[in-house]
Amino acid sequence: MRNITLFLILLGGLAQAQVTLSLDQLDFGDVLTTADRELAINVTNTTSFALEIEDVNVFNTDFTYSVPNATIDAGATEKIRVTFKPRHNLRYNTELIFVLSDGSEHRLDLIGNGKYEGTYYDATFNKSYQELKDELKTILAAGYTNLGYTGARDKMYGEIDNVAGKVTCVYTGRDATFNTRSGANSSSFNCEHTWPQSLFSSNEPEKADIHHLFPTDVNANSRRGSYPFGVVTGTPSWTEGGSKLGGGVFEPRDEQKGATARAMLYFAIRYQDYSNFIDGQEAILRQWHIANDPNTTDITRNENIFKYQKNRNPFVDHPEFIERINKIGATDTKPTIKSAEASQNSISYGTVGSTEQRFVHIVNTGNTDWTGVSAATTVKGDLKIKNTSSSVAQGEVLIVELGFSGLADGAYTDDVVINVESQAGKTFIIPVIFSVGKVSIFTPKIESIQVSYNPMTQSVRVLETPMDAQNISIYDGSGKLVLLKTTFTDIPFGGHTAGIYFVVIKTETGSYSSKFLVY
Repeated sequence: MRNITLFLILLGGLAQAQVTLSLDQLDFGDVLTTADRELAINVTNTTSFALEIEDVNVFNTDFTYSVPNATIDAGATEKIRVTFKPRHNLRYNTELIFVLSDGSEHRLDLIGNGKYEGTYYDATFNKSYQELKDELKTILAAGYTNLGYTGARDKMYGEIDNVAGKVTCVYTGRDATFNTRSGANSSSFNCEHTWPQSLFSSNEPEKADIHHLFPTDVNANSRRGSYPFGVVTGTPSWTEGGSKLGGGVFEPRDEQKGATARAMLYFAIRYQDYSNFIDGQEAILRQWHIANDPNTTDITRNENIFKYQKNRNPFVDHPEFIERINKIGATDTKPTIKSAEASQNSISYGTVGSTEQRFVHIVNTGNTDWTGVSAATTVKGDLKIKNTSSSVAQGEVLIVELGFSGLADGAYTDDVVINVESQAGKTFIIPVIFSVGKVSIFTPKIESIQVSYNPMTQSVRVLETPMDAQNISIYDGSGKLVLLKTTFTDIPFGGHTAGIYFVVIKTETGSYSSKFLVY
């Protein structure tokens, strides 16, 4: 393998890789949870060499992005498209941060409002925890029509739970043909109170609220009695149609688990947690609710109950409400969530000028604002901390501005330490690698490194890339940087003039060099 001649490329005039964004914020406005909206920004490369969008981070999963072309040629403009598809009727505020091939970070603020169709749940907008529970309680009581226990059963047996003349036991799956209370009695059917009557003294409207009433086989209803719900382990004392009794709990068949859970959640919100009955069951009820989405039967039943009672089960309409409530029975005090995320765990800036600046972003992904943020520091002091945010609202970013002034030409490693322990429960230590001024291109540490140019495909390929390779820089004969990439095979190189080009492959421990001819 031939030796590669030792040479120096002067990079003193190389400017910081820069892009401009057409917008610094995307405001999606009001978007229904049944729809989505796409907006885009233009990213313009103002340098004289190509850049790649290496990584894009969005810190809320209700926003997604697409990058049609990750390579931005010198002077060119590319788009980043962002789609907002909200799941909740909440106010959204988060960040999109993208990282270029030179390690630089650039941020875009994302805001929007998720909205539910219709007006029934308007008052729940942007509410969670006890505030949401209280609002739902008010909504479910407003305009409520009590049919009385007799009237409720008439509607159940005759219409709401009657399909083509048949009524099905929710616990055993047994069908019977009837449409009246007397027909239920003669068919050994009666009405199951999912929340046992004995716990609320059979008072109305609780006793007559169809949202927790279901038609059942008399024997299955008796077996359930007032037992709490749960998973039966071991040998059950009774089982039929998939439902079980044993160990002091009653387990509905799989087809009914979701509906049972939502009936219990509804009752506790609409009325109260009588005798703290739901407390010991809440965990399993949540599991059943989440694992068994409302089906067509559940949705149709909810609509038919609303037709007569004039209220709805919110956990059928919007199963995601449960994500905004931590405690169904007890007082649900808003928790303090301390959370933060960085865009990069380590940074490689390549070659920078002494007057340049770069930014590190820490996103506040918790639910409280940060105040009194400690200033960032560096371990060695080679990197200069020029400025740090002192306060950060939830969903926004802590910005640390870095500089490189006063450094001699050479290669450097340092660590940025960002202490947000009191605000987010963590301290970020981010290693940074960079060079200042001149880059020495020297004989590679491994003789087998090769770089070739394919004139047919107009692409560059590196053979036997070092294991710890971080990026590849390509310079023309005058020492001008013309390409910076983090991929090492089939690198597009069309449009460049004929001549010799020099290559620098940067690794965690050093640099390797080579050259190739374009003809």
